[in-house]
Amino acid sequence: VKQKSCRTLEDAEEFARGLGLPEENNVGGADSPESSTLVVVKPLRGVASDDVHLCPNLPSLRKAFTKILQSPVFGSSTAAKHEQVLVQEFATGVEYAADVVCRDGERKVAALWRYDKRAVNGAPFVYHATELASVDSDEGVEKEVCSYIFKALEALGIRWGLSHVEVIAETSPDTGKIRVRLVEVNCRQHNTDFMPLCNACVGYNALDMVLAAHLGSTGDETSDRDRGLPWDSIPTMPTTRAYGAIVHFVSHVQGTISRIRYDILEEADGLASVVDMHMYPQFMEEGNPIRKTVDIRSDTGWAHIMNDDEEEFRRDYARLVELMKDMFEVEEEKEEGE
Repeated sequence: VKQKSCRTLEDAEEFARGLGLPEENNVGGADSPESSTLVVVKPLRGVASDDVHLCPNLPSLRKAFTKILQSPVFGSSTAAKHEQVLVQEFATGVEYAADVVCRDGERKVAALWRYDKRAVNGAPFVYHATELASVDSDEGVEKEVCSYIFKALEALGIRWGLSHVEVIAETSPDTGKIRVRLVEVNCRQHNTDFMPLCNACVGYNALDMVLAAHLGSTGDETSDRDRGLPWDSIPTMPTTRAYGAIVHFVSHVQGTISRIRYDILEEADGLASVVDMHMYPQFMEEGNPIRKTVDIRSDTGWAHIMNDDEEEFRRDYARLVELMKDMFEVEEEKEEGE
């Protein structure tokens, strides 16, 4: 993906113009298939679609750039502020994330995830699910994605540790050729509770793999078993033995919570594919504020879903997406003067 880290608005405008971003509105707006060039504007150090903007024209780019520059860096312990803003071309296709563990240049994918992000609540990239993917699919996209990520990490000289890498994959309808493009590389773990789902669906997880990479192997079977997961036993790319996903509960309302729909929560928790579910405490008290979800930090909770039956898995996921729209009733905030 073509991208540039920009320190000034002038740099961002120049780069965006080079990508073809127009001054005036695109035909149909950012969500229209008739739109021409779009660019993504986001923090250089970001997480979970926080402050990520899809811009159809230069005025929207200027607004996004101004909002991000000098805003606090997420997770910073030193109150750092963003001195640069990342501008990227908007790439179409399916977005994947891979948790990769490196051991002295030998790389293995611990888990491959397929994102389901949707445009809701005025935000372009709202997480609805992060689904585990398997490299043994018939299309071969997942294997191509993993191979590309290995090459990217090699080019960057990353030889040790855990990385969370995001890419966009697109298959040509004419030739069937798979094109993979790099979005970002994060030298950190996946920012979610992935261990239970990975253990159940893949058979191991990235954190155990990190220990295996650094502790190595002694050659003694008894000793190695005591040290945990043996590195040499881990496949280079993961296959799944069940369908699994982390579902993000998206709020579609904003205001003061007047009623919590426990009947809906009970239905969600009772779906066959739901193996774990959690609502954040601040949303389980009437009278507390709630806002529409625009990123993961404004989610209201999550569910882990898993099933051997793909049809039931897909059906339960679709039902969760519908149920999350009505989990809360609110007293809407009144505008000044009303």
